[in-house]
Formats: sequence, C-alpha cells, structure tokens
Amino acid sequence: MTSKPTVGLVIDPWDFPFNGTVVSTRRFVAALSNQFDFKILKTSNAPAQIATNEVYFPKLSIPGANGIIDQMQAPLARPNRALLETVVADCDLIHVQYPFLLAHQAIRTARLLGKPVISSFHVQPENIQRNLRLNQAFVTRSLYRLFVSQFYQVSDRVIAPSEFAKMLLTQHGVSKPIDVVSNGITPDFFQRKRRQSRSDHFEILSVGRLAQEKQQALLLRAAAQSQYRAKIHVTLAGTGPAAAQLKDLAVKLGVRATIGRVTDDQLYALYETADLFVQCSRVELEGMSALEAMAVGCPTLLNRAETSALSELIQDPIGAFTDQTPDMLKQKLDALLSNSDARQFLADRNRAFALTRRHEASTAQLASLYRRLLEDHADQRGEQSISKVGKAS
Repeated sequence: MTSKPTVGLVIDPWDFPFNGTVVSTRRFVAALSNQFDFKILKTSNAPAQIATNEVYFPKLSIPGANGIIDQMQAPLARPNRALLETVVADCDLIHVQYPFLLAHQAIRTARLLGKPVISSFHVQPENIQRNLRLNQAFVTRSLYRLFVSQFYQVSDRVIAPSEFAKMLLTQHGVSKPIDVVSNGITPDFFQRKRRQSRSDHFEILSVGRLAQEKQQALLLRAAAQSQYRAKIHVTLAGTGPAAAQLKDLAVKLGVRATIGRVTDDQLYALYETADLFVQCSRVELEGMSALEAMAVGCPTLLNRAETSALSELIQDPIGAFTDQTPDMLKQKLDALLSNSDARQFLADRNRAFALTRRHEASTAQLASLYRRLLEDHADQRGEQSISKVGKAS
C-alpha cells in the first residue's frame, strides 16, 4: 500500500451536484484529497470530458422509469465487468455511496480481488417508493432486504449519517459494524451573518429535492391558511419531479412563492434572510438542509415523523409539528410568526446544536475509518500469508 491510499468511490450521479449525497461526497473528497487519492466511478446523461480521477460507465436505461430518473437528476450506471476489474485492482479501498447495479458489481469485484469495502447508507427505500408511488409496506420490507443482503451485509463496515439511520439498519438486520458519521456542516455556513428581518412581510424557506416525500405542498397549504397569508412569501429551493405541480398549486392557492433551483450564493442569502425555515419531509436520513439553516442561525419548524431523522434536530417543541395532525403546521407557523422572541430562541438553540456537526470533525472521523479498515485488512492479509507459510512448511 502506498503512502497515499486510493479510494474508489461508487457514486453514479457525481455530475449532478443538486443531489444531497453528491454534495456531501464532493465535500469529503475535497477535504481528504491531501490524504487519499480518489477514483470516482460515475455515469451521466451523456458522456462528457472525463477528469483524470473519474471513470465513466454508460447510463442504465430502465423502460418506464427513465422519465422519473431524469427528473430526479440521479442517473444510474450500467456496470462493465472488465472495466471494474481494472479500476478496482488499482484501488486500496472501495467506498459505496450509491447502492445500485454499479455498486453491486463493484463490491463483487472487490471481494474477488481481496479489497476492503465500506458502504454508506444514503438511499432510504422510502425515497424510491414514494417517487414510484409504491407505498405498500411489503415493498419497503423487500427493498430493505435487498439493500441489506446485497450491500451492507457484504461490506466490511457500514456508515450511517445519523443515529436514526443506524437504528434503521439494525432493525432491518445489518450486523456488520456501523459507524455514525454525519455529513457535516462546512465552515462557510457558520460564517454567514443573519440580516435584519423586515416587518412588512415574512420569508419562509424550504430547501430540498422537489419530490413527493419532501411534502412541500403541505407548506404551501399551511401558508395559504395562515393568518399572515398576505405577508408571506415562500421559497422552495431545489429541483425535482414535483416542480411544475408545486408551481401550479402555489398559483391555485394564491400563495406568493418562488420555486426552483438556486445558486450557492443565492442559497446563502436565503438562509441569511429567512424568517423561518420549514422542513415537511417524512423521509430524511440526516436532514442536511435543516442543519445548514441551523448553522446560519435560522429558526426552524421541522416535521417530527417516525420515518425521518429530523426528530434528532428538533431543539424545542415549539419548533416541531407532525403531519398526522390536521392544521398543526398552520398553527405552529402562525405561532412562530407571531413571536419574534420565540424565533430568536430557536435560532440560538439551533446554532449551538449545529456546532456539534462540524464538517471538520466528520472529515477526521472518515479519514480515521479509512485508515483503520486499511490497517485491519493489511493485518488480515499478513496473518493469511503466515498461515499459508506454516501449512507449506
């Protein structure tokens, strides 16, 4: 093993930095590039110029699902066995970020070549179901069984981004070692300064993929029913298959709203000026946009759902609601908009909590995990060599 080990990262939609997993992975690669070399195993909608550390695999076509995949901007790769054998042979460690066909073949290849494997839990089966409108419980169980048997149980270690995510893996049968490593909040969010709110209107912000499981429609309906409806402007920052539907709904409800993709600079400005950040999602393995808002000092109103890690981020009951109770979001929204002291209380609590999820700490934790696994693997190979020598003698 060289002084600078090579990590093969399996992340199909690397070229689509609107995806939370891609954003997180790009941040870790940038932070760890002085300690590790990375090979990025990826695909895209069309072959583009490939960087020297990237390996392109053709895009997988799934009849009947291609439209949804394109809208989600999360293309999947079609594995090539010969290419994978060449790439994996040059890596010291394989890290799976996206658990689909390319990852499945990469893990099999790594096992054949004797390379250690880490798999991260970034894709919750409920995400897939809700976008394909397959919400039956047996589908959930089947997808978890598939992920566990084909990815997590055949890896050396598993990474979960939250205690909630670790609990899910354990409940569904993962017995391999699970390390909780937050995606982490980068310093630029902590460096942002909140701006003075205007008294003549309220800015409500939600950030995330525009998709069914994120439930942005719930926020639009609550804003339409609010006693402050005339003063509210809602921003839904993101892209996804529900974008057109949400724009139509805002018009129908008479809610002033800006819906769609924003630049990084625009996102920072939105965090700095929002009177309230609202997250209605029922499916979150950590809730990075909520954490980013907390780091900037936004008051937050989060959905306390059993299928989401957002509950771990709630700092006080005044900043929580449940979507199973009719009108609760509207009531909590009005209560916070009526009370600037309550919003400031939440903002202060949020920022203090966000400091426990610094990206620097997550980066150090991941680097340590890589090195421990590489050292354990080297020790095991050494023991095997000694055993073979002993038998031969």
